Amino acid sequence: MTDHRFETESQRILIVEDAADTRLLLNLRLQREGYQVLTASNGSEALALVQSTGLPNLVLLDIMMPGMDGFAVANELRRMGDIPIIFLTALSDTETKVDGLLRYAEDYITKPFVFPELAARVRRVLLRVAGAKKADPEQSIDNRLKINFAQQYAVLDGEQITLTPTENRLFHILFSNRGRVLSPSFLLAKAWDPTKAGTVESLWVHMRRLRSKIEPDTESNRYVVTVRGQGYCLPQQGQTVDNTE
Repeated sequence: MTDHRFETESQRILIVEDAADTRLLLNLRLQREGYQVLTASNGSEALALVQSTGLPNLVLLDIMMPGMDGFAVANELRRMGDIPIIFLTALSDTETKVDGLLRYAEDYITKPFVFPELAARVRRVLLRVAGAKKADPEQSIDNRLKINFAQQYAVLDGEQITLTPTENRLFHILFSNRGRVLSPSFLLAKAWDPTKAGTVESLWVHMRRLRSKIEPDTESNRYVVTVRGQGYCLPQQGQTVDNTE
């Protein structure tokens, strides 16, 4: 008989749920599946737990909670690192589902739920994430630069360079839109917490620091190119972009 736990003992799941009965049920059932389980009753407690214990492999996250709602918590978790999130909520309207899936989550489960289905979805997300990391942990930009977005570092000419969370997010956005010129407003909306709006000046500072780390020649940028009056671009290989400050 196949062991469906697939080495669950090495997987840590954080449950963020304000309803004590649901939190207890998930804790007990997931532990029986072999997972290591952490629990938090609200967003602030969850973020403090991640800060003190490190990044979990997956977060089961309620949306409607006192204080910080699930979207705000998800945004902060994304700033800490590449953490898979499954929303677990009574909100079932299409707009909320689409917003949650597009912005933050790998999956979305509505309450009431049946545990076998939840366990299967958890397993599927963990397997997908593990497979992606194993298959291609480093993204090759060209023959000189590679980026590991999950671990937040770059490798330039064989030398590993640590990126800050903001630098990592900014370069990931450029990489995901490679060849396109992205406006400062687009980058600020994607990389910054909407409740802590960044400024064009702060974006410029972070881009300058990112360049100082990954550009072989900071006098002639090849990875983070400024297009005057428009924004920033990571060119495709062979693409010519007007590089003017």
